[in-house]
This record gives sequence, C-alpha cells and structure tokens, in this order.
Amino acid sequence: MITIQVSILDIRAIEPVVMISRQTAHQLRLRHTDIVNLIYDKNELVASPVVVQGFIEDGVVGISEFHANKLGVKQGSKVDILARRPPQSYDLIKKKIGGYEWSANDVRSIVNDISRNRYTSMEIASFALVSQFQGYKENELVEVAKSMAEAGTQFNFNEKTYDKHSIGGVPGNKITPIIVSIVAAAGLLIPKTSSRAITSPSGTADTMEVLCNVKFTPEEISELAPKSRGMIVWNAPLNLSPLDNIVIDVKRQLGIDPPDQMLASIVSTKIAMGVDGLVFDIPTGYGTKMKDRKVATKYAHSLIGLCRNLGIDVEAALTLGEQPLGFNIGPALEAQEALRVLENVKTDNVRAVSVKEKSVELAGILFEIAKICPPGKGAALAEEYLTSGKALKKFKEIVEIQGGDKNITSESVTIGDYNSEIPAPKDGYIASIDNKIIKNVCTAAGTPRDKGAGIILHAKVGEFVHEGEKLFTIYSDTEAKLSLAIQTATTQLPFTIEGMIISRVSSIPEKNI
Repeated sequence: MITIQVSILDIRAIEPVVMISRQTAHQLRLRHTDIVNLIYDKNELVASPVVVQGFIEDGVVGISEFHANKLGVKQGSKVDILARRPPQSYDLIKKKIGGYEWSANDVRSIVNDISRNRYTSMEIASFALVSQFQGYKENELVEVAKSMAEAGTQFNFNEKTYDKHSIGGVPGNKITPIIVSIVAAAGLLIPKTSSRAITSPSGTADTMEVLCNVKFTPEEISELAPKSRGMIVWNAPLNLSPLDNIVIDVKRQLGIDPPDQMLASIVSTKIAMGVDGLVFDIPTGYGTKMKDRKVATKYAHSLIGLCRNLGIDVEAALTLGEQPLGFNIGPALEAQEALRVLENVKTDNVRAVSVKEKSVELAGILFEIAKICPPGKGAALAEEYLTSGKALKKFKEIVEIQGGDKNITSESVTIGDYNSEIPAPKDGYIASIDNKIIKNVCTAAGTPRDKGAGIILHAKVGEFVHEGEKLFTIYSDTEAKLSLAIQTATTQLPFTIEGMIISRVSSIPEKNI
C-alpha cells in the first residue's frame, strides 16, 4: 500500500476506473489482471487501473469527479492505494450456492463489505443472483434486514413512530401525502421517507418536490418531524441502507429483484427510521409487480413474519392495481389530485373516489395499529380527519416546514404548457388500461424529470366511450416531447375498447385422428 495524491479528471466510465503511471503501477506490484482499492478516511472504492505513460505524473491517481465524490475526496487529497484482494466474505456467497446457511456473523460480514464498496460489480451480481435463486432462510432474512439497517444512518425519535409503504408499480398512486397528513393530524409521528420514480411515472419524492423541498439531512429530520408530526422526504441522501443503493443498479442490469432481498431492503429502512407500526400496500392484478393474489398473499405473510420478528407491528393490504389510481399521472398532476382530495373538492363523477378510499382505508389501519380507535373503526376516523379539513391544514404545515408555500392550492399547481387530447378510435366499453403503456407515454412526455409532464385520464375501466370522445390528455413541458408522447400513445394505445360481444365462435376445432 502507498499513499498517493488525487487528480480529478474529466472522464466518464460506467465502472470505477482510475489512471496511474507505469512507475506507480510498478510500486504497487500490479499484475495485468489486478484491480486496486482506494481508501480515504472510512470510505473505500474498488477500481480498475488504467496504466498510462506521460498523461499522469508518478505518485498521482486520476479519478472521475463522480467517483471522487463517492470516495469523498477533492483535488489534491491524499488516499491510500493498494492491489486489491477479494474480501473473505465473498467465499460465503460462493458457499451458499451449495446450500450453506449464513450465520449472523456471516451476514454482517457480507453486508458490511458491500456497503463499504469492497465488492466489484461481478461480486455484487453474485450476491444478487444467489439471493434470487437460493433465497434466505428465516434467520438469514432477519439478519440481512438488521445488518442492512446497522450499516447506514439510524434514527431514534424517542416515541412511537409510524409509516406506510407500497411496493409501487401503479401509475397515479399519490396516496402518501394524503395518508401522512391524516395520520399526522391525529398527532401520530409519521416521518415518511420515499423514493423517486422506479417503475412508475412519478415517485412520492417526485410528486412532493413539486410543492416543497424533499432533501433533508438526518439532523434536520430529527428536529423538524416531531414539530410537524409528519414529513415526506427523499430517502436516497439519508443513507438508510447503503447496500440497497449499491446493489440496485446491478439488479436492474440483470433484470431481477430477489423477493427476499427486497423484503429485507424494505424492512431495513423501517428499522433505520425507528418504525414501530407499519401499513403495507401491495397492489395486485395485471400490470402490477404482484399479478397473482396468492403470490401477493404469500409475500404479505413473509413481510408480516419478518416485521414481527424485528418488533414492528404491521398489517398488509392487498389493493386493486390493474389500472392507474385516480385520473392524474405525473409529478405535478398527481400533486394536484392529492390536493383536491385533501381539499374535499366535489366532482360530478368518481374521479377521486378511488384515491380517497384507498388513502382513508390505509390511514385507518395505522390508527388501529396505534390503538387510537377500536378495531374496524379506523377508516371512519381517518375520513373524519379528511372531511373536517384537519388533514389539509396539517399538509400545509408539512409543506411549510419543508420550505414550500403554505397557501398552496390544487389550482395553483403548474402543469405542462403543451398538451394534446387522444380520442377513442371507436365506440365501446373500456375493457382495460395498460399500466406499462401508460408509463411509456408518460416517460416520452418527460416524466419524472419534467415535473409538469404526464397524463390526465378522462375515462376508466367499465365506462362506455364514443368514437372521437377524448380518452386522455397528454401534458408536456416541451413540444418535442409532446410529439414523441403522442407518437407513443398512437402506436400503442393504452386503452382496450370492446363491445359487449368480444368475439364470435361458429365452429369447433378439428380433432386429431
């Protein structure tokens, strides 16, 4: 190992790469296939060395700005560098392929090494794949969740803390701001950490960011949340589960999401936030992550078992997810619809009924978990907080404490300047709305980055539409993206429209003789 000076270079690379001189490589006794480990303070980075001559001075290591930030170094910082050996914990991953069961110490070793960036992408892929195909035993699952939480930031609010979590995947699922406002209005503490969009046009953090700041430090949350009783913040900067942030990119490339590792990941963030009571939303049906209700129920049982082993009181709710929730889809549009529900805006149709009903039911479950009402009476109490205006008042307090305008209304939310209506191609009943195609159209329009982009639906499953009647309106912040979204929508219409007769059958298939 030698100590070396950092030079930040304007280079781009998917995998961590550093540049060193031939003399520096000789000092490190690097072989052609070796990779290196950089250490700065408590941070580490595994990188492939590019040996150059004349471009980098001896005793200097060139690193990209992105990976310099990841390591926590600046121009001229001194770092330790050495030829890297695979961590001993990697042998435990290879042993599990043969059926070996990890001990608590094994799990801590693996999670700690991954969380401290000691694994290469290939080694992380091995962890993801063994998690996918071998899964975790009950004891392993508990230890993985605990170790993931212990590796990151941990909160202690010194009082009972509550949370709501959804596995996501349903466009328009803007219930979190409503639930947090109802629960906080009742005096319960609910510091909600949320992600940006992963499989939907807008994550809760994207939607809330339309109205206020969502990026806070752990110290700020510890100070502000008890005052407002609720917050809705972006989870990534909090470093609640470092392993999850590292593994997620590899899982995307492999096209897998190991169920047990996903469970451990979700619960680890709840442990880190000091959650005592949790309601878990599992959307089911075609177009969701849990298409089969039996699979969803089994998943719910696994979650409940894990949470109870870790001292978290939990109830899961299987919810309808075969079509978008509500009518507005996209960051600003979802913020607008959530505000309308909180404002108790009356409409001449059922536009916000599903959003209101789901929000009230899930908030009610948290009330029952907290034992502030008798069993079965939670939804009624939650609706009282909503219809009385107390939830709206609380939401505006939360927006203000997070740096937003406390006088915000649904009508003042800014949406995309450019829009186009997509008409029904024929008369008929709406048989289905494809969540994936809805997401594709929204992505083409600019979501989630462009806050004003998205879709407003004008009809839902089961309704009759006439040819030429508008099905949905696309919104975008630019003309170019609007054109792309229109092209996407007309190439693959997300609505299936059928008559009462789906098809006619007038013959029987020939039998094989």
